[in-house]
Amino acid sequence: MDPMELLTKAPIFEGLAPAELEPLRTAIRTRSFAKGAYLFREGDPGSHLYMVVEGEVKIGRVGEGGGQVVFAIAGPGEVFGELSLFDDEGERTADAQALKPTVCLVIAKTPLLRFLTVQPKLLLRIIASLSIYIRRKDAAMGDVAFLDISGRVASKLAELADARGRQTLDGIVIDLPLSQRVLAGMVGASRENVNRALRRFSELGYIRRSAGSITLLDRDRLRHRASSNV
Repeated sequence: MDPMELLTKAPIFEGLAPAELEPLRTAIRTRSFAKGAYLFREGDPGSHLYMVVEGEVKIGRVGEGGGQVVFAIAGPGEVFGELSLFDDEGERTADAQALKPTVCLVIAKTPLLRFLTVQPKLLLRIIASLSIYIRRKDAAMGDVAFLDISGRVASKLAELADARGRQTLDGIVIDLPLSQRVLAGMVGASRENVNRALRRFSELGYIRRSAGSITLLDRDRLRHRASSNV
């Protein structure tokens, strides 16, 4: 598909015709990344905005001891790297890593900012997306402060089901390559403790685990567990 057509699929460009995005054509490149490849690392220059066309990208940081914190997972149609657009220093504050073979549109910062200055509606959408990102991080910090590990896992599974869930006859399938390590990074816990929580939820009939996916069988009870520490 033409890159201009693809851009119209992103929420921040919603409502614009491909012809209206034509000024960005020369600023856009299509790049492919193998599973596990880094799109950028913390500290790299923030010179581009990324839009996922195919695949999944994990946004997070790795600590000195090897533990990781996962801030977000971007899927098809979603953009990331917005923060560096408004930062004069423009350094990346996190790593971006492909969770599966991934294709992205990569838009150069300077021509994009030039385009946005005559499209204030789009600027407001980018600010809104950053606000959502910040709210999610705040909510994650609140979960760490007020919920036990099982509660945090339940909260994250419910959130992912809402954002990435696919309704089936059995339940809601979370369509993400959600390894225990990634989920542990999302909730700020060890893989062992996350596995213990998942095993308990499976025994209770709240979820079903299979190779590479999690199905929510009882979302209401999982939500209830996410709001309590019992």
